[in-house]
Amino acid sequence: MAAQRFPLHFDGIVAGDPNFKLTRLAMNQVWNIQTVAAIAPRNEDGRPILSRAFSVPQLEAAAEAILARCDDLDGLADRMINDSRACDFDPGELACSENPTDTCMTDEQVDALRKLYRGPVDRDGNPLYGRFVYDTGIAHPTWRRMRMGDATDGTWDAADVVLGFETLRRYSLTRPDPDFDPMMFDFDADLARTEEMRALGDADATYLQTFRDHGKMIVYHGNSDQGMASGAVTDWYDAVVADNGDGVTDAVRLFLVPGMTHCSGGQATDQFDLLTAVQAWVEDGQPPERIVATGESFPGASRPLCPYPNVARYEGGDPNAHESFVCQP
Repeated sequence: MAAQRFPLHFDGIVAGDPNFKLTRLAMNQVWNIQTVAAIAPRNEDGRPILSRAFSVPQLEAAAEAILARCDDLDGLADRMINDSRACDFDPGELACSENPTDTCMTDEQVDALRKLYRGPVDRDGNPLYGRFVYDTGIAHPTWRRMRMGDATDGTWDAADVVLGFETLRRYSLTRPDPDFDPMMFDFDADLARTEEMRALGDADATYLQTFRDHGKMIVYHGNSDQGMASGAVTDWYDAVVADNGDGVTDAVRLFLVPGMTHCSGGQATDQFDLLTAVQAWVEDGQPPERIVATGESFPGASRPLCPYPNVARYEGGDPNAHESFVCQP
C-alpha cells in the first residue's frame, strides 16, 4: 500500500506474504468454507463437521503424491518443489471409490480439493482472487486449521471462518452487515457489494512508475501459505511487469519460497535476510539476484531463493549447498 499510495515516502520496502487483496481474500475464505461444508459429514443436528472433511492421512497422502509428481522438476528430488509453475499435479490422482481410505479420496473430496486450490470464480469461470499452488503445505497442521479447524462437535473454529466471515461482514461489504450469513454469499450477485471497499482498501494497483523511479521493493511469499494464495501475488507481479515494462524488475522483485507457510514455517528453507538485501539494493545498487535460505526442516542444507519467474535448478555437486543451484527460468 505504501508503494502505491505514498510512493515517495520510502526508498526501500520488504513486503512478506502480503494480504494485499483484503476483500478478495475474504471471499476466498468464504469460498473455502462453502466448499468444505458441502462435503463434510454432519452431526446429529445436521451441521457440517468441517474438521472431518479430509482425514490427516489423506492430506499427508496428497502431499506425497504432489512430491512424487513435481519434486524433481528442478533436477533434484529433495522434498522441495522449486518449479511450481511446471507442476501439473491434479487431485484426480488421489481418487479411489466411494469408500475412501487413508490414502485416497472420494470423487466429492477430489472435486472439493480442486476448488480449494483454484480459488473463487464467477459463473463464467473468471478468477476472483488467485490460485494456490500444489505444494507440501497441505500436510502441515496450519493448512488443516485454516480450512477445517479442529472441532469435532460441529463448532466451526477454522481460521477461514474466524477471520474470513467477520472480514466479509464488517470490512468488505460497502454497507457493513454484522448479521449477513457468508454461507449465503453469491459470487456473482453479491460481487458488486464489495467493489467500493475493494477500491478503498485493496493494495492491488499495478502502476508503480513513481515508486519505480524512486525506490526498491522486495516481495516474498510462501508457496504453502495456508491463507494467502501465491498465485494471486504472481498474477499481480505479472501485471506489474506488463503495465510498467521489463525495467520495473530493476525496482521490484518477487521471491517465492517453496514449502513455506504464512511468513515462516512449513517444510521449507524459511530463514533468510531480506532487510540486508534491500539495504544493499538501495544504498549500494546491488540488486538481489539470489537470496540464500536455510531452515530447520532441512538441517545442514541451504538453497537459493530466486527472483520470479526464475527458479532454483540443480546443476550438480553437493545437494545440500546453495552453490549447486542456478536461478533460471
